[in-house]
Amino acid sequence: MMQKKQNCWEFHQCGRLPGGINVHEFGECPASTDIVNSGQNGGNSAGRICWAVAGTFCGGIVQGDHVEKYFSCMNCEFYKKVKNEQGESFTLLKPGQKYHKSTLKSKS
Repeated sequence: MMQKKQNCWEFHQCGRLPGGINVHEFGECPASTDIVNSGQNGGNSAGRICWAVAGTFCGGIVQGDHVEKYFSCMNCEFYKKVKNEQGESFTLLKPGQKYHKSTLKSKS
């Protein structure tokens, strides 16, 4: 039997999944309701590709789009966990998203 893979809201215990304890204050996390990307990296909704979803809640604040989140997400323990678990089948971007290296500049 295959072990269930952990989603970001389970790992971070943010309480922003539908019905969660922080929904009233911060709203539902778009990663937890994004059913179009369900199954990416083996997760429910976008729970294992949260770095590619705008509006997730990380570090105590709501984050911007995937380009703005790039550096913080690449250092996130959950991102590293998913990348390690997925190995060669790791998906970085949602279908249709583009990687634009020129827009990923370090903020100094």
